[in-house]
Amino acid sequence: MRVLVVSDSHLFFGTEDRERSLVALLRSEDYDVLILLGDMYDFWYEYRSVVPKYAQLFTATVINLAQTKRVHYVSGNHDAWIGDFWRSVGVKVHRFGFQRTLFGRRFLFTHGDYLFGSRKPGFVRAVFHSRWANFLFSLLHPDLGVWLATRLSHESRRMEERFNFSKIDRIVSQKSADVVVSGHLHIPILRRVSGKIFACPGDWMFNFTYLKVEDGRISVRRRDGSILSSLSLR
Repeated sequence: MRVLVVSDSHLFFGTEDRERSLVALLRSEDYDVLILLGDMYDFWYEYRSVVPKYAQLFTATVINLAQTKRVHYVSGNHDAWIGDFWRSVGVKVHRFGFQRTLFGRRFLFTHGDYLFGSRKPGFVRAVFHSRWANFLFSLLHPDLGVWLATRLSHESRRMEERFNFSKIDRIVSQKSADVVVSGHLHIPILRRVSGKIFACPGDWMFNFTYLKVEDGRISVRRRDGSILSSLSLR
């Protein structure tokens, strides 16, 4: 079993170079399971008959991968409205994360904004998930909706807290999972915490790093596949 984990690419209009490099990774790496750990798009909303036009190459690539691999998409605070479109093409969608047992260890995969973010982004995301907000947003013309979303995206990014390891260690130590894998922090991290492991793939904006789980090990890797850090799961 080989698992590839990527997060926080924030694809949008004008991010074509970043998108192409991410697609190259998804096409070249060897893996059985792909986990998209949130904020893959800087904004995503599914109207009844319209989906975003930007990042089409990435979208098409994930659709094709879902026909031959298991693909999981955990929503982030910037792509909180992923849903039926992705389910219809075979992608498993998770609103707040999911757990799986790999190599005898219990993994928690989450975007992390509810765990490590400030209360304000968590509140904003909770509002986004409400039925009334979804209904009201669906009444907007898609172009107006995307424009409004870019304003909210900038505000969300401004409100996010800087992470600190003491907060991470405290939260991870309280979880029942053996391995906590989280996005959102934009920093590649792999560390042991009170007998557990905490891992963050980093991002595909500035660091261009990702996680790989295989052969009883978890590693943070650079875009060229070289290993930045690695830990045994045993």
